[in-house]
Amino acid sequence: MDNDKLIKEYHDRNVRWTNESLKQLSFYNNLLLTLSVGFLGFSFKLDNFGGLRLSYSSPNWSLTFLVFSIILVTLSVVTGLLLALNRLQDVRLTRQINQIRQRILEHSGAKLDDKTPDKFNFWRKLGLAFQNYPTVTMEECKGYESADQSEKDRIKFNFRELRNIAHNLGLKTWQQTTWQSVFFGLSIVSYLASRLIN
Repeated sequence: MDNDKLIKEYHDRNVRWTNESLKQLSFYNNLLLTLSVGFLGFSFKLDNFGGLRLSYSSPNWSLTFLVFSIILVTLSVVTGLLLALNRLQDVRLTRQINQIRQRILEHSGAKLDDKTPDKFNFWRKLGLAFQNYPTVTMEECKGYESADQSEKDRIKFNFRELRNIAHNLGLKTWQQTTWQSVFFGLSIVSYLASRLIN
């Protein structure tokens, strides 16, 4: 088998498995969010909190574990909602990056940056899904070949920044998926502990 056929086969496999992993991630996040909301409704009953009082000397462990369970499942729901927003931005930016790359290649024959994107620190990633992103318009893509060097540098910089942001949104997606799972798992354990102590 020659290299071109092998490269095409690897490319097709990559596309197929990327789509499959994105579907599975979406399914898992949606399932966990649904289970978390359902479990929150199941575990939160006002009559369980009758006569609630704080005591450090003789705490009611059953009620304490129940409160922890509700806090943890609420964190799981909030994390799942933030994760959904994060994924929406990630998909939107990835589509935009592919469009920019394709349009500039079509109209000017230039290939844009494909180096490994930079990894942001925790603080930079924190509000990533809620910030304004750099843009490269269709007109800029079409006029890339005739643009002066400073304009080309600005387009390349914006494109690189979009790739960095999309890459870090993807990393954040997997981190939030882990936290959503951990919060949900701990809430179940805490709820079971509250029932066993009772």
